[in-house]
Amino acid sequence: MFQTKTRNVLVLLGTLTVATVSAASERAKESTTPAPAQQQTVTRENPSSQAASAPAMKLTGGAPSLDDLVARFLDALQKKDKDAIHRLRITQDEYLDIIMPGSVDAGKPLRQYDHRDQASMYFWSILDTKSVYTEANLIAEFGGAPLKLKSVKYRKGVKEYATYKAYKQLSLVLEHGDGSDDELRIGSVAEIDGQYKFISYVRD
Repeated sequence: MFQTKTRNVLVLLGTLTVATVSAASERAKESTTPAPAQQQTVTRENPSSQAASAPAMKLTGGAPSLDDLVARFLDALQKKDKDAIHRLRITQDEYLDIIMPGSVDAGKPLRQYDHRDQASMYFWSILDTKSVYTEANLIAEFGGAPLKLKSVKYRKGVKEYATYKAYKQLSLVLEHGDGSDDELRIGSVAEIDGQYKFISYVRD
């Protein structure tokens, strides 16, 4: 009797062990076997369209229109407010993250490079330094006098780039208080997502 019970217990234990191993094996298969189609299928974006998309960054402190930007510029010029004139120009980050990579024809892939490498920083430094000197010269030549805007021209036209629209090389026809006209030639303006700032004040 005792031997019979022992055999029955052993058989039962053996059955449970096999069942446990089988279940574990099935679970292992499920965890290692890739899911059908859903996991194996990878959707890839078109590299060109992905590269041509504009960075999410927007201009900070930009004017809502080109007319407003020019009005702010002339107001700061009349007040000889060099800080206000400087704020109307794009920042280092905006130049390196938006202007430099996006200065290709609209729809083309953006330029790929290290935004903070030595060459990029050099180009920004040159542009920034020239603009600072131009700002000082503009204040010395036109600052403090009441100026009335008569017309705006773009000496090199308007062009759509991959990340911005450029109004290239502005010419402002101004009327002085005595009724005489003068022409003020400055650099280019960038329009990004409905915001406007000067790229630089440097005249070509």
